[in-house]
Amino acid sequence: MPEHPPVTASPAPAAAATTPLRILIADDEESMRHFLQRGLKRLGHTVTAVDNGDTAVDRWQREPFDTAVIDLMMPGTDGLRTLCRIRAHDPEAVVLLMTAHGTVTTAVEAMQVGAADYVLKPFSLEELQLRLDRACRLRATTRENQQLRAMLTPPDGGVGLCAQSRAMRELVRQLELLRDSVSTVLLTGESGTGKGLVARALHLGSARADQPFVAMNCAAVPETLVESELFGHEAGAFTGARTAKAGLLLRAHRGTLFLDEIGDMSLATQAKIERFLQEREFLPLGGSEPVHVDVRILAATNRDLPALARSGAFRPELLWRLDVVNLRVPPLRERREDVPLLVATNLQRLARHGAPALQVTPEALAALCAYAWPGNVRELENVVERMAVLAGGRSELGVGDLPGEVVGEAPPAAAAAEGYEAARSRFDRLYFEGLLRQHAGSITAAAASAGISRGHLHRRLRELDLDADRFRAGSRSE
Repeated sequence: MPEHPPVTASPAPAAAATTPLRILIADDEESMRHFLQRGLKRLGHTVTAVDNGDTAVDRWQREPFDTAVIDLMMPGTDGLRTLCRIRAHDPEAVVLLMTAHGTVTTAVEAMQVGAADYVLKPFSLEELQLRLDRACRLRATTRENQQLRAMLTPPDGGVGLCAQSRAMRELVRQLELLRDSVSTVLLTGESGTGKGLVARALHLGSARADQPFVAMNCAAVPETLVESELFGHEAGAFTGARTAKAGLLLRAHRGTLFLDEIGDMSLATQAKIERFLQEREFLPLGGSEPVHVDVRILAATNRDLPALARSGAFRPELLWRLDVVNLRVPPLRERREDVPLLVATNLQRLARHGAPALQVTPEALAALCAYAWPGNVRELENVVERMAVLAGGRSELGVGDLPGEVVGEAPPAAAAAEGYEAARSRFDRLYFEGLLRQHAGSITAAAASAGISRGHLHRRLRELDLDADRFRAGSRSE
């Protein structure tokens, strides 16, 4: 006997798949296998269909598939056990479950054992295509995370952020201390400083690195949709909710949820986030049973949350729960020593994407280091990419390639033609002045931050006629 009504036929042919997938289908009903195999092939996918869980596991282990669509209720090895066995062999496998028993409990159990999504029978090919597209994006995101993890985790075990400056070295030290922690972290700092990258570094450096990293920009989601996005909803919860939807909290189970720009969240939603942080469970829209998940919360803001709390625009109780560990991501003007490395890193990235390998002249680099960067790292990335795109096949970028706002803040001599040694001396002067100012004239601290010996720093300061005492808070000499 069939366990479900027939799959609904589409009133019109579904759109072809934007990204063809290699799909494994597992369902004990021949009619369902035939329908899916024929329909998905028509959409451009390559489909293999089997009639039981054991065969599905065997085929997954022997053949390359992008995703699997597995029936929950099969004789012998059911869908959940098939899912568990596939993910035991391939932890990054993207698996969708088909079920005619679409309760919250079923959805939670499926997500908790690693399902990427589930679809309720009867369903249309259009709906399945939508969920397969989502699975395809998940696959791409997983690969991107692998690449990002490789970039953020160099061989020495650090998180790989550009950290020549003392401020960023301190931030990296704090990230290392948080590797084994599950504490909530609040990232503060100006727009464009890289709070999202730091959040990913926290996730990828933790024991949850192989689990989902789910991000939501609280300022970008319409207020009417925030609750549904976070907590999910049941079918019929509101007009247009034809099927159940898992929210971001459920998708982040055993992983990390990053709430960016949390200062822009409404007071009503703030109250529900606060309740979740207290109880570690939530109620989907239209649901009757609370859902418990294991999620680490990271939040970020460029706003003054204590001031917002005092004015009544932010819940003090939520601030207390978020502000367990507070990490400030410094603006670029406080970490000018990182500018040369950031410029080089971005030029290397652009070269990997087809742009020519470029160098920057000492004059141009000195101007870039002198600029205040009100847009921080994001602005620097845009400036470097603009310069590279407009280079016109040249191998070197000079002062003439800099935007007007950067040249306007550069030293007056930066735009003049000069020799290499003069340009290097001017850059060194800018660099060491900033270094001494940052460390209040301490030769020991400045040398350690720059990665050079005290003697070398003393010699270079004498050559540049720089006196460390000018930057010292007191008059004690070293």
